[in-house]
Amino acid sequence: MDDVSSLHSSVTTFAEEHAITMVPAVPVQGQGGPEVLLDAECIDLPSFLNLARQMGAQALYLDADPFDVELDLADVELPQHVLARRGQLYSVQVAFVAGGVVHYWEHTAAWYTEWEDLIDANRAAARDKLDADDDRPRWLSEGESEALAAPAVEALLATPEFRAEKPGGGRYRFAQRHIPDGTDERVTSTVVRLACDRADDLTRQRYADIDDHYDQLAASLLTDPAFKRAGSAAARKQAAERFLAAWADGWVPPTVPRDELYARAQRLAKNRTPAPALY
Repeated sequence: MDDVSSLHSSVTTFAEEHAITMVPAVPVQGQGGPEVLLDAECIDLPSFLNLARQMGAQALYLDADPFDVELDLADVELPQHVLARRGQLYSVQVAFVAGGVVHYWEHTAAWYTEWEDLIDANRAAARDKLDADDDRPRWLSEGESEALAAPAVEALLATPEFRAEKPGGGRYRFAQRHIPDGTDERVTSTVVRLACDRADDLTRQRYADIDDHYDQLAASLLTDPAFKRAGSAAARKQAAERFLAAWADGWVPPTVPRDELYARAQRLAKNRTPAPALY
């Protein structure tokens, strides 16, 4: 049947003939169950209140919202008639429950709708200006990303605190927190990845020939004030780690070189200790 108006009339006529209350909307499934959403275009407030009485509602629920421009965009120039509305109610919501269905009615003042339209227009203009000013492509090739990331990567590699971080999570988190200002936001993850990879490579290169230097380094470590002051094996290993990092341009040593240097220093110190006199 294609005559929709006739169908609509049939329902309203049937309701009138049988004294059935008509609700000018159909329920939808809300979070708390079925709901009927109404506004002033569907039914005015007196009719909504009369509907609640006819359907045997036991309670009316009422809420209203005051207009506070400080909660919106304060930098938008307000029309004087809107500014004068500060503190006034701009929206009222009424509800009742009947037959297990929640019926809502809401009305928003026309002047507040004008305010919302002004906000939307201002935001749209701001987005358009941003889009016009920023004509950069959103997606970059791998080569473009690495080229843009290069200055930030070099800056991190030159940072003593970054060099002193251990490989892995510590170094990665430091890089994330200390990306240089002005870095293109499209390449921040590339900066972190490249900086950590480069740091690992430079650390391996710096310690690649340490086997040729252990004996000399062990002798120097025994004269290091921090190593001499250390009162435990753990503290002496930490001192050895800092000593090696200073030798390697600030790059924190892997565990094996540190432990090997510590062991050689301990052995050298033992060999230097004079044997007890025999009587």
